[in-house]
Amino acid sequence: MATRTEKILGGIITLLILKTLLEEPKHGYELEKIIREKLDYKLPEGSIYVILKNLERRGLTIPQVMKNERGQEIKKYFITDKGKRFLLSHEKPLIAVKKVLDELIADIQKLKVRE
Repeated sequence: MATRTEKILGGIITLLILKTLLEEPKHGYELEKIIREKLDYKLPEGSIYVILKNLERRGLTIPQVMKNERGQEIKKYFITDKGKRFLLSHEKPLIAVKKVLDELIADIQKLKVRE
């Protein structure tokens, strides 16, 4: 079962992957590195591929096997039109969450000081 942190970050990571793929196709390791850097959070081993498989199953991404500069086969992921629509559909919920996040964090930090 996923930890609380993984549950909270799961949706954000999904959206972050789709946003990153808008810029250019990436392979799993590249996506994992970007997520680690942006969120300062290391995903559990192999979980990026579980997320990517789920995005593929839902038709939000499509993989393509290609060769890298060393001639090795790698799988790069591309965002689909459905993936773009999915990402766009999250604008309003993200704005709503953004409005209360700072307040929630401040209240949690106050609680920590009291204890």
